[in-house]
Amino acid sequence: MVPISLKPGVGPALQLSVRDDLRGPWTGDVTLDLTPTPLKREESGTSFDAGSFTAIALTIGLRREIHAGVAARLGLGGLIYSTENTGVFQQGNGGIFPLIALGGSYAPSFGAKRGVEVGLHYDVHRFMTPALRTTGFPNPRPVHRLALTVSARLLGQ
Repeated sequence: MVPISLKPGVGPALQLSVRDDLRGPWTGDVTLDLTPTPLKREESGTSFDAGSFTAIALTIGLRREIHAGVAARLGLGGLIYSTENTGVFQQGNGGIFPLIALGGSYAPSFGAKRGVEVGLHYDVHRFMTPALRTTGFPNPRPVHRLALTVSARLLGQ
């Protein structure tokens, strides 16, 4: 058996979030994340294009300011791969994968009027498709995603 490695490329991410203050120091949020990404397949020392996909994640999170301008977030949700049914997705996308998300953000004082923040977001989920299972991959593999973000408030205060 020849080892095969699938690696997503670097791609842009679009996140849309709605936040609301809860009782005490917590803020609740719902975030939709759309990330189109190319996919590379490595086999026997050769790398080639294996198509592309868009990862669509929806999370519900809790956020708390831990210091002036610094906040942390924990989210739970699901992720689905939207793709053409080719390659590892030829028999389907594997369904909705549960994920856990962690994040931190910094809101500089000069951006307070528009809610400007710089953030670092991490999430992890397990990945498996019917085509991979058919070819002998028995267990899902963890997928780690990392994003550096810049955000601003569009609506509200």
